[in-house]
Amino acid sequence: MKTIQGIQLGLVVAALAAGCATAPHRWQPRALALQAAGIDALGRGELDRAAGHFSLALEYEPRLAEAENGLGLVALRRGDWERAEERFRAALAVNEDLAEAHLNIAGLLMRRDADADALPEVRAALAIDPGYADARLLSGELLLRLGRPNDAHWELEKLCAAFPGRADAHAANALVLARLGRPVAAEEEADAALAIDPNLAAAHRARAEVLRNNGDLEAATGELDLAIAANPASIEDRLAHATVMAARRLPNEATRELASLVETAPRRPEVRFALAFVALDRGDPAAAVRAADDALALREHYPEARLVRAEALIRLARAEEARRELRRFLDEAPATMVAERSRAVQFLTGSGAGITGRWGSREVPR
Repeated sequence: MKTIQGIQLGLVVAALAAGCATAPHRWQPRALALQAAGIDALGRGELDRAAGHFSLALEYEPRLAEAENGLGLVALRRGDWERAEERFRAALAVNEDLAEAHLNIAGLLMRRDADADALPEVRAALAIDPGYADARLLSGELLLRLGRPNDAHWELEKLCAAFPGRADAHAANALVLARLGRPVAAEEEADAALAIDPNLAAAHRARAEVLRNNGDLEAATGELDLAIAANPASIEDRLAHATVMAARRLPNEATRELASLVETAPRRPEVRFALAFVALDRGDPAAAVRAADDALALREHYPEARLVRAEALIRLARAEEARRELRRFLDEAPATMVAERSRAVQFLTGSGAGITGRWGSREVPR
């Protein structure tokens, strides 16, 4: 049972699943009935009732890992991440082959921006069950967030091959293909997703990415409007909408959207980064430094935020601070940031006056 679909940075979103795995030995029928009742109650949002069922199931069978996993999901719904992780890890202590618990821990780690730590948990789930579709989907999303789009594509191709009727798999693959610069294939996958589910927000998000890459920002805005209408709670789609507004040279509208997102998602560093970017674009480097500081306080290793902060410091004539920031950027930035690394080196060696150049539509953060 999928309980959370999220994290796309991008702009980043995890699937947390609960289920009842095949029992390794003969469980008491009463415990299994209570476990099933707990899953039903959780699906209806009756958290106290679900917790009661799972807890009583554990009294009958203290080693029923699925009930521990269920209590973790209850804690997660209540926003108690620490307690949720304790329960998921308790489930694995009882049964290390409970794939759902591995996936749930991965989802928690993603919420903390610990994507590199989340990937082994997803892989553990897939090692237990290669046909675990939610884990395969999350693997693709994680690899994209980690800057490995080719690996993400092959994970999602396997998922689409095994489950051709899953619209979310086609939509995720469409987004990856758009990032790989394959717009025709991306459009085909987005269309396949929408043929299955015409209101799937992720498919509209992928189409927006293709349109944005092609420079059709107005049409991209329209696709994101459809995505937000389909899923108004999506932080990722609202963030993408704000950044497209910035690319359309509508910084005031973008700032308003991002300020609203800060209220909704105060601990999302990419929202603060986008605020820094837009502040720089509208000519307010002091505000850009403050927003970049907020982003870096939430995510220490964030080379994009360091780059924007350095540019803002240059515009404030704080060149020595900018140099320190650029050195840290070069320590942290992946090799894929070729142009950005080159501009940073040019500034540090005295052969460049700035590091960002013109803020074009393709440079607006995703």
